Amino acid sequence: MVIPVFEDTNCDVCGCVESRELIAVRGSAYHECTRCGLIYARPMLRNVTEVNEEQYQAKLDFYAAKMRKKPRYARKLRRFGSYRKTGNFLEIGCNAGTVISIARDLGWNVKGCDISAAATRYAREKIGLDVFTGTVEEAAYPDGYFDVIYTNATLEHLRHPLSTLRECCRVLRPGGMFYADTVNWDSYTRRILGVDWRHLSPTGHLHLYTPRNIRELCRSAGLEHVKTWTRGVRSTANMPGATYRPPWYMPFLKASLSLLSRFNCKGDSIEFLARKPPVTTPGAG
Repeated sequence: MVIPVFEDTNCDVCGCVESRELIAVRGSAYHECTRCGLIYARPMLRNVTEVNEEQYQAKLDFYAAKMRKKPRYARKLRRFGSYRKTGNFLEIGCNAGTVISIARDLGWNVKGCDISAAATRYAREKIGLDVFTGTVEEAAYPDGYFDVIYTNATLEHLRHPLSTLRECCRVLRPGGMFYADTVNWDSYTRRILGVDWRHLSPTGHLHLYTPRNIRELCRSAGLEHVKTWTRGVRSTANMPGATYRPPWYMPFLKASLSLLSRFNCKGDSIEFLARKPPVTTPGAG
């Protein structure tokens, strides 16, 4: 078993050393940068790859089983058809390859990268996918290569999200789109469940996001923020050892909060689109 090793850290986006503690949990705490609003574990896990590799290996069968959900993923991926020019599609955090295998079926030329050796080996050997073991920075894809870069449940695991998004900006074609689905700190679910919110996991979820800090992250990476939206409200804790018990009226309240979250971005999961700025012709406009 790999022993987690923690180290002190500063804000990854703006470098500010000043932060305020939001909540102490599981041997660490989440802090908010006083300048840009990024939320991060402080102290932060140093040996991220080693700790997470154990978890990936333990859950590989679970990830591989997601292939049964192809119709749901296909509906989601069809939204990106209007951005197709080069035909190149990248997933960061591709795991066992479910999403990019479906994108391949939809006609995309797909690539993936993931830090898990076990998951990427499965994707290559069992599904025949072109995936890289490591970070997107280490993969060194060509400039302006991809129409779409897709991430799901990945940004929260990144040790250096700004570096990752800057690399995405480099390898996207001008006008290409970056999509992410990640964790929303500013959610009703987090307020309801408190320390029993399953996303409060400093060894796995190194950064947490809000509509505000996502805009700052995109700006710092050279991407144009296009849209943010959220979905879902949970009223029950789905993690071992949880102590929260919802009051009797919670099912009625949950319905109202779920409706509100469509308009105020306080759903459990946060999704956003960002664009690499298109090339402008000198003298145009």
